[in-house]
Amino acid sequence: MSESITFYNDRAERYHRTGGFAPERKARALQVTLDLLAALAPPGSTLLQLGAGTGLLTERLLQAGHFSEIYVTDGAQAMLEIAQQTLDPGDTLLHFDLLDFTTDWAGRFAGTGIDAVTSSMAIHHAEDKQRLFDQVFAVLKPAGVFCFADHVAGTSSGIQYLIGRERALERRGRDKRMTPEQIRQVIQIDEQVQRKEGNRCESVVQYQDYLVQSGFQDVDCLWRDYWLAVFVAQKPENE
Repeated sequence: MSESITFYNDRAERYHRTGGFAPERKARALQVTLDLLAALAPPGSTLLQLGAGTGLLTERLLQAGHFSEIYVTDGAQAMLEIAQQTLDPGDTLLHFDLLDFTTDWAGRFAGTGIDAVTSSMAIHHAEDKQRLFDQVFAVLKPAGVFCFADHVAGTSSGIQYLIGRERALERRGRDKRMTPEQIRQVIQIDEQVQRKEGNRCESVVQYQDYLVQSGFQDVDCLWRDYWLAVFVAQKPENE
């Protein structure tokens, strides 16, 4: 089990109550993800959700009513239990599975018939993202869609500073009186917190390269807000 999963077992209740860091930004990313899934996956599809947490995206998926069956998975038992207790499935068939996506997990879904895979604010915890994307490709049906939102890093130290600066301003309530030195101090603290949480953020370009190497086509980042990004990729129809 990865270090980050243990961390989220300890903070599940707080995360569910607050929505995590910068919840308004996160809400926009989740809405873009939902819109893309609805546009690309046929109505009544089967969806696999990796790193579902306490069900923030799952709740939106249920409200949209686009998927008939959803596999809700997370590696943190405490997070998954909250999702089970709070989600109202309505007419959607929900399956809750304890699953650490940083391990070899694809075999569990052999023959399941997954039309779409999604994830929100979780994939950056995987140290080996190529291994993860290879498994997503393997479980998807031909022409299946992979759409996810995640935290990303800058392509250079200069861009990473701008991302860190924006996060610092967000943490300090957009205080325009902050000096450059104060901003740098907040950035340092924020980076320490991210390391503690097991964050392994990589650039948009690197994510796209991983997806192409896994065999996906129509790969792109269709939305970005500093450290948050939404990606889309499709498995070829003839696979």
